[in-house]
Amino acid sequence: MTQRSRWIPIAVALAVSLTASAEPARVAQAPAATSYAFVHGRWFDGTSFVAETFYAVSGALTRRRPARIDRTIDLAGGFVVPPFADAHTHHFDGPATRDQVAMYLRDGVFYAKVQTDVRTSALRVASEVNRPDSVDVSYAHGALTSSYGHGVEIYEGIALGLYRYPMPDGAVAKIRASHRLENDAYYVIDTAADLAAKWPTIAAGRPDFLKLYLLTSEDHAARVARTDTVGDRGVDPKLVPEIVARGHAAGLRVSAHVDTVADYRVALAGGVDEMAHLPGYRFEPSEADERYLLSDADAAETARRGVWVIVAPVVSEGPPPDLQHRIDAVRAQNLGRLARAGAHLAFGSDWYGTTPVPAVRYLARTGVFSRVELLRIWCEQTPRTIFPTRKLGRLADGYEASFLVLAANPLDDFDAVTRIRLRFKQGQLLTVAAK
Repeated sequence: MTQRSRWIPIAVALAVSLTASAEPARVAQAPAATSYAFVHGRWFDGTSFVAETFYAVSGALTRRRPARIDRTIDLAGGFVVPPFADAHTHHFDGPATRDQVAMYLRDGVFYAKVQTDVRTSALRVASEVNRPDSVDVSYAHGALTSSYGHGVEIYEGIALGLYRYPMPDGAVAKIRASHRLENDAYYVIDTAADLAAKWPTIAAGRPDFLKLYLLTSEDHAARVARTDTVGDRGVDPKLVPEIVARGHAAGLRVSAHVDTVADYRVALAGGVDEMAHLPGYRFEPSEADERYLLSDADAAETARRGVWVIVAPVVSEGPPPDLQHRIDAVRAQNLGRLARAGAHLAFGSDWYGTTPVPAVRYLARTGVFSRVELLRIWCEQTPRTIFPTRKLGRLADGYEASFLVLAANPLDDFDAVTRIRLRFKQGQLLTVAAK
């Protein structure tokens, strides 16, 4: 998120209620230890769909028929895929959480990674998530930034009712003076001493992972010197290795917001585990494409280090066609290099009020990925960067019994991902309210 106009719709969405039903998912009435048999389904094996019979026993999938079957469900030739996931969102930390849960489950998105949230607000709605009839969510619980850095303009701006484009007269000064959500939605880290002093508070917040902001690192010194802007900078690039070291020592993976290729290289050299963006997801018409283009060496190093890269195209803003063409071309080159190098890719939305479905359908239309690659990234790989220790993202023996049944083959028509017949999560059948 940056100060530019591309982020204003987040505040607009925060200010209005969602259209999703407030009804949570209902678990079909059955004993907790119900054993299911699923027959006449075609199951995704990572390459194609295979006709098989699977069973769900004690919340796990198996091909071995159990001694007792309590219920047999005929999938009627449906196409079975692992649930979808969103590796970059900012939902699930406020009064709209129940609506967001309904929206995500309806779209088949069972896993979400909140790449910055208001921690106190997220704790108030903690009972709404991370349960079998809801979305499983991983939280950053605030992000590390600099004084007047990225994140401040959004969270303080929203709190003051000033985050819109163009900003009203005097808004920058008022936002810079506000500290309502400091040490809650963001932490100001300007020096190594700041990091040492605030680390106990950050760790006490018990984040699921650590998030830091880098923003145009090549101009960091010049931007820090300005007093007439807010949200146009991130942490000092020199602090990244120490931030990562502290995170890793606490058992936390580290995710970095990156805009430019300079940010990406700082994060990569600093040892982060995940890029919350792919460089070039948005840029201004006056900027050179080269500022956002990864090299083959960048891609190779990303793969060597096992760093994840989240593709969150933020497609709903609709830039002018000529600019969109440039953005698509930069994205295609970056993704091509990363894919050829064997880097880990994941999908995210980063658009308040939507699931990643519009973003992934958009990527399908660009032709950057084949349909089978889209499914593998979305269903198999993305859950792994959200919950790396869980057995998710595969329809295989011993994996969590969570899946979707589609009415048509997404390898023939990718829009079939929107035609969900059945949702099954952690060994339980879900009933989700329609729109």
